[in-house]
Amino acid sequence: MLDLKQLKYFITCAETGSISEAAKLLYTTQPSVSKAIKALENDMGMVLFERMPRGIALTAKGQEAYRYACRIVNDSQTLEEMGHKNMAKYLRISLNPSSWFTNQFVEFYKENYEKDYHFEIYTAGVRNVMERVRDYLSDVGFVYVMEQQKKEFQYELVKNRLVFNVMQESTATFYPGKENILYKEMPPSEKAKEPDMKIASEVENNGTVNTLAQKDQQTVNMDQMKNFRFIQNFRDEFLELGEKEKRGVFSWENLDVSVITNSDYIMEKMLKETDLCNISGSYLSDDKKAVNEGIPLEFKKNKVFFGYIRRKNDEPDELVDELLAFLNSKLK
Repeated sequence: MLDLKQLKYFITCAETGSISEAAKLLYTTQPSVSKAIKALENDMGMVLFERMPRGIALTAKGQEAYRYACRIVNDSQTLEEMGHKNMAKYLRISLNPSSWFTNQFVEFYKENYEKDYHFEIYTAGVRNVMERVRDYLSDVGFVYVMEQQKKEFQYELVKNRLVFNVMQESTATFYPGKENILYKEMPPSEKAKEPDMKIASEVENNGTVNTLAQKDQQTVNMDQMKNFRFIQNFRDEFLELGEKEKRGVFSWENLDVSVITNSDYIMEKMLKETDLCNISGSYLSDDKKAVNEGIPLEFKKNKVFFGYIRRKNDEPDELVDELLAFLNSKLK
C-alpha cells in the first residue's frame, strides 16, 4: 500500500535531485529517505530514479509517477485544509511577477474579506507556472507570452493538456532606467519645446555616436539594446522553450541581462535609481510607468499576451471564475 509519507519523500527527492538534500528539507535522515524510496519502488514495481554520479534523476516512468503523486498529495492537503477552515474556499495561484497583478489581487482580497477566502501565491517563470498547474500544485497560472513564441507555447500547452486564455494584449516595450541615456525625464511641456536636446548633449559628451537618442524616439531595435544592461523578472519571462529564436525578430542571446529577480520591488527600485533597462508589456506595471512610459520595441510580432493557464478538463471553480471576472473588469 502506498502512503502519503512515501509520496512526499518521492516528490521532494524529485524536486531536489538529491536524497541528502531531500532529507534536510524533510527533517529526517538520508537512510530513512532512501528506505522510503526503495519501498515505494518495490510497491509500484518500477524504478523511479536513475542513480547519477551527482544526485538522482527521474526515469521516464518516474516523471509520470511524479505528476500523479503531486496530484494525490495536494488533493489530500486540500481536504485537510477544508476541514480545518470549515470548508473555506482555497485557491492556489502561480504567476509571473507583476506589480499590476499584485495591486489587483490586494483589491480583490479586500473586497472579499468577509468571505474568508484562502490563497497560496507563487511567482515563477512561464515554464515553471505551466508545470505547477499541470502537476496540480496550482489551480490557475497567469503568464505573459510574446507573440513570436506563441506557437511553441501552444505546443507545450497541448503536450501538457493545458489551455491558455488571453485576457489582454499589449506591445512589448523597452523601459530605460532613470539614469539611462534614453530616460525621458523632462516634463511633457518642455519636451514639446526641446524634444531631445538633453539626451543628445549627453550622448555627445559621452563620446557616443548619436544613434540611441534620435529626435522623437519612436522605437528601440535589437542593435540599440545591445548597448544597455537589463533587469528582468525571469530570463524566460517571455517563454524561452529551448527552440532556436528567429534572427532579426527578438533574442536574449546578445543582450546583457545583469540582474534577474522575482521581486517587483527590486525591479522598480533599480529602474528608478540606475541605468538598467527592462523589457515587458506596455501596461503591466503602474510603477514602471511612473519611471518612464517606455518605448515600443522595433521587431516583428511585438505583441505581449497576458492570460491564464488551466488544466484542459478541469471542473468549473467558483473562486477562480470570481477572480477572473474581477481581473477582466480591471482590464477594460
